[in-house]
Amino acid sequence: MNLPTAIAKIPRAEKIIWIFFGATCLQLAFLKPYIVLIPKGRVNLFSGLLCFITLMITCFLGKKILNKKSPEVLISSVLVFLGLLSGWCSITPLPSSMRVFILLASGLGGFWGARILLNTEVNRRLFQWLCLVILAGIMLLSFIGFFLSGKITHFFEPNYHSPTDIIFLLSFAPLTLITEKSRPKVILGVVLLGLSYILLCLSGSLSVVLITQGLFLAIALMGRLPFKYFLIVVIIMSLLPIGRGKDRPAILYVAQHIMGQKGVKEHVSVYYRIENIYLSWRIALEHPLFGIGLRTSRDKFLENYQPRYPYVTKEKFAQKAGEVVSSDNMVLTILAGLGFPFLIIYSASIFILLWRMIRMASGPSLVPPIPPLAVLLPLFASLLHFQFFDGLLFPQLSWFFHVLLGLIPTAGGEEPRKGPAEK
Repeated sequence: MNLPTAIAKIPRAEKIIWIFFGATCLQLAFLKPYIVLIPKGRVNLFSGLLCFITLMITCFLGKKILNKKSPEVLISSVLVFLGLLSGWCSITPLPSSMRVFILLASGLGGFWGARILLNTEVNRRLFQWLCLVILAGIMLLSFIGFFLSGKITHFFEPNYHSPTDIIFLLSFAPLTLITEKSRPKVILGVVLLGLSYILLCLSGSLSVVLITQGLFLAIALMGRLPFKYFLIVVIIMSLLPIGRGKDRPAILYVAQHIMGQKGVKEHVSVYYRIENIYLSWRIALEHPLFGIGLRTSRDKFLENYQPRYPYVTKEKFAQKAGEVVSSDNMVLTILAGLGFPFLIIYSASIFILLWRMIRMASGPSLVPPIPPLAVLLPLFASLLHFQFFDGLLFPQLSWFFHVLLGLIPTAGGEEPRKGPAEK
């Protein structure tokens, strides 16, 4: 049965969920419309509310599919409880509670949207094409922005971390295409992945380029890509000329772009992240159960704090910590902001899901159109990228990250259920 006919046979309840789920995906990807509900609050409450509404509608209309006794429901409930307690016990209860709300709404909305809605082959195929459309739109705007201003973030947030990470996550869609038997689909997937890599180079971030190449190495080591093809791909990726003058290899262009700004030892991204390992650990030891709240001021912890990094003064680090108000590392941010219990339970849950998918990736492919590596690679790329910024505090990244987690089969390894259109 072809896709249009299958779509027509989707139950009414699923169609309603699709309206909200699809609208949420589009709003989060492009942040349009963007309504500021809290002026000067530095919090995207509008997107958080949209995620929450979609979560409620998905759970209500999909309650027949939702297994209330499943481990996922229990873990979700515990994380909600710990998150709400963290906000309530925070030094700044209201702002922290709002940020926890956005984090939970976007994360649970994405995860349960995938578990409940994307649980048929037809719906997964629709989501694949939705991601392809979104990725193509983001790439188009990014290239136009680069030609207009020299920055791929011209139409997006000024910080390059969010646009590059959403490219990582949405690469799930072209990765599924290159495993198909249709030659046009394979070509489309390769073209989109190639253009995505060019955008990552144009972002001026050495880390995202190295993460991409590292994942190709992982594929080769898993035996999913012959090593000679891996070498060819990496050489092309490294030597691809990027930049305004188009006369420098991509890897050299990005390295010079970053390293040419400041010495490595004195670079703010280096000293700030390293020093926050010590500071975040100290905060967590003083507030082990519920943390101090997300993006809560750290001034009181800096009063008697002496930096250990030799290339930064106490005053300089305190000024930067006051501006960023986080650890610039997702693990450390959760540790200091939400406490040990939340970090341990959440991290263990992700590890179990990823390990389940790794085992599947070493065996037969998952039921079409979702091959295991197409889910694993974007997740690993984002997890590595989250070590350089607080990715999950961006609702758009948290949403798509948890949608991919929700695509991982349950412990029993059940295949996606058969919808009416597939029977």
